[in-house]
Amino acid sequence: MPVDKIRISGDPRLRYQSATVNDHKYTYLLSQPESGKYRATIFLIHGFPDISMGWRYQIPMLVNMGLRVIAPDCLGYGRTDAPNDHVHYSHKRCADDIKALANHLGESKVILGGHDWGAALAYRIALWHPDLISHLFTVCVPYARPMERYVSLEELVANGAPHFAYQIQFASGDLEKAIRSKGEIHQFLSALYGGRTEKREFGFDAEKGVLLDKMPHLKQSRLLSEEELDYYSTEFARNGIHGPLNWYRTRKVNYEEELAILGRRIEIPVLFIQALKDEALPPHLGKSMAKHIPNLTLKQVNTAHWALWEKPEEVNDIIATWLKDVAFTEGRPGKL
Repeated sequence: MPVDKIRISGDPRLRYQSATVNDHKYTYLLSQPESGKYRATIFLIHGFPDISMGWRYQIPMLVNMGLRVIAPDCLGYGRTDAPNDHVHYSHKRCADDIKALANHLGESKVILGGHDWGAALAYRIALWHPDLISHLFTVCVPYARPMERYVSLEELVANGAPHFAYQIQFASGDLEKAIRSKGEIHQFLSALYGGRTEKREFGFDAEKGVLLDKMPHLKQSRLLSEEELDYYSTEFARNGIHGPLNWYRTRKVNYEEELAILGRRIEIPVLFIQALKDEALPPHLGKSMAKHIPNLTLKQVNTAHWALWEKPEEVNDIIATWLKDVAFTEGRPGKL
């Protein structure tokens, strides 16, 4: 039986709402039980290149569990503001924005979920604002501690992390020059969602980035319908790809700001769902997480990076089981 998912247009279970926090307008998806009563609020933070609708397979399941779901378009994406200067995209500033948005919605404590950059940000929200988060789950991206010494992206790639070389291209500014129109954005997204050419060639390589020569020849990814990909292309075309790519330009500012939280640990219950076929995030990257997150549950799924869409039944079952066993069970530490 197919997983119930949010329809990108005309779904009565969903509303778009907006709020201005810290001088940035954030637009978010809101879905909640029909009764209007909910046991807790959960924030879902998307990654790159995604938008709030990236959680379309998970939102109905979470609402059915009695949760109010808030899924914002992150800074730079979709219907949220997209400032030009990359410093606005630092983890601390975005963490402050999410806290302000939660407070705007009347919440002093929320559950938090994140995928890709949304996972990286989710860990930082838990570090910067530990009193805000009761439980945390992340997909694909393992926890990385704040850096004690600054390591540039180029140094990181040269010293044993070639799978992050694509980030050098993303941060360079070259992609913005080549990808401007909605049609070009459509093909760019197809490359990053696993689209292939007639010869079965991919349009993305973790050690090179987006393969611009392959991009015009890519067929649509099987992970999205034609309607969904057109919706995504329209949302990304609102402000272009500069804002989303600014997240790859924050390494130095993140390092400088996070010197203030070097000694902090994430003490709340954490679920990490690791994708075993993620080209950019090989499984060994998560092997030391338990040393730094004492209340960790690790689960693995046999998917590539878009685990939320590739195996939504399995991902949803993992999340739902963890919430029932850890967040919603009487007598357990960390219960809501």
